[in-house]
Amino acid sequence: MFMRPSWNIADLEVVGYANVFGETMLPTVAPPVFRFKADATRALLPPYHLNGAAVYNATAVSQAELEELRAAREITLFDDSFAAQANYELWIDQSFQRHYQPLDEAESELGRIAERAIHEAEEALRQGNLADAERLSGVAISANDRRVEPLAINAAISRLNGDAAGERLMAELAASALEARLFKMLVDEYCKAAPRRKPAAPASDSGSPMRQMACMAA
Repeated sequence: MFMRPSWNIADLEVVGYANVFGETMLPTVAPPVFRFKADATRALLPPYHLNGAAVYNATAVSQAELEELRAAREITLFDDSFAAQANYELWIDQSFQRHYQPLDEAESELGRIAERAIHEAEEALRQGNLADAERLSGVAISANDRRVEPLAINAAISRLNGDAAGERLMAELAASALEARLFKMLVDEYCKAAPRRKPAAPASDSGSPMRQMACMAA
């Protein structure tokens, strides 16, 4: 492997992305793996910096190294390729389908997915379906990690489950976007929205031998 300062994105094509995502990690933005149009034996890997029509400080690898990384499940390669374009974003949806769009379009689409997932998570929370609420809030976080609502939903779920450490973790993750007092108020509201849990009924002992003996003695 070797380093080179920059390459023109017009000379490149997208052949995959630098990760192997599980279902719970989607949807998400994926850093492309680039290959040279004029030399299919060379590719570029992140970390790199994209600035307009140039790729800076990427790591250049051979086709053999690319295959080794795929075998090690460090990258995903497509069966085909398509031209790289400046100011485009590659993202993978929940069906593992790829999307390569202008930055503003990709951000807008992911924002809509996050918004929908938040509303569905709130509804699941109101119905007491904590598992679905947690799953949907995870979708929202994957689609847009700048939204604090999914973190607050997860914090509320943690509180309802008696998981103080989980609630603190969500508060820490939200700290850069929302002050602690306001985040707690949001968590409080989500907890109020969830139905109250009925205490577990004591186990019936009517069938126990001692209970039957007591009834007979009476």
